[in-house]
Amino acid sequence: MKTFTKVVAVLMLVAVLSTLMVACGKPKNNIDDKLLGTWKQTDAQDGNWTWTFNKDGTCKLESDTNNFSSEGTYLIEEADSAKIKIKLDKWDKEKLFTYVATEKALQIQTFDESYFCQKQ
Repeated sequence: MKTFTKVVAVLMLVAVLSTLMVACGKPKNNIDDKLLGTWKQTDAQDGNWTWTFNKDGTCKLESDTNNFSSEGTYLIEEADSAKIKIKLDKWDKEKLFTYVATEKALQIQTFDESYFCQKQ
């Protein structure tokens, strides 16, 4: 009887640990369909910037006036949170932005960066 109790206890422990390990995996990206596509900002002061957001969680930022192009990933951890984490190859670290997307306009900003874009 003691052996059976130990086996059941070990099996329960394995089940609990397996559940915890799965829960600690990669965060789910809550894709916002309004964000998907290509967005362009044309600005005399800051130059022309183009953002592209893909359904697979990849993105790209390009500027023809500032000779910049970088690819990366984005993550929206909470649906409808208006917060997006973006990590580009040419950035030292991931940046947290707030965003507002409609069918025709996109605003992405941090405390020191702002992009006001139109859907392309």
